[in-house]
Amino acid sequence: MATGTSLDTVFHLTHALKRRMHSHIESLGMDIAPMHIRVIKIIDKKSPCTAVDIVHFLHRDKAQVTRLIKTLIEQELVEKAPNPEDKRSQLLIVTAKGKERLEILNRAEAKVIESMTQNISHEDLLQFDAVAKKIAKNLSE
Repeated sequence: MATGTSLDTVFHLTHALKRRMHSHIESLGMDIAPMHIRVIKIIDKKSPCTAVDIVHFLHRDKAQVTRLIKTLIEQELVEKAPNPEDKRSQLLIVTAKGKERLEILNRAEAKVIESMTQNISHEDLLQFDAVAKKIAKNLSE
């Protein structure tokens, strides 16, 4: 059974990871929020992608996702294209500038992961991943 210290550990880990990623992104001179990074990654991985897809993936309301996408479009990281399958929606596409940013972000993420996992065995990381997935599944049911 989980104890209060387990919950504290999860909160500490989450906060430390967010803080490290944010610090690393700031050091690169990039002005992009973590949620915007998540959205652009979703758009890049799920092609074709619509705003509704992002709403379902993030479990956020449409208005919030619309604001996130609007910012990414203003920053020229994402663009809209007509959806040939549904005239009421538009497809979201990562621009060349967005792809360049993603490459930089992926390298930054790799550095943080390397730092985070140093001195931890591959077996321990696999076990951690399996347990974390089970916990996430339990919480989403």
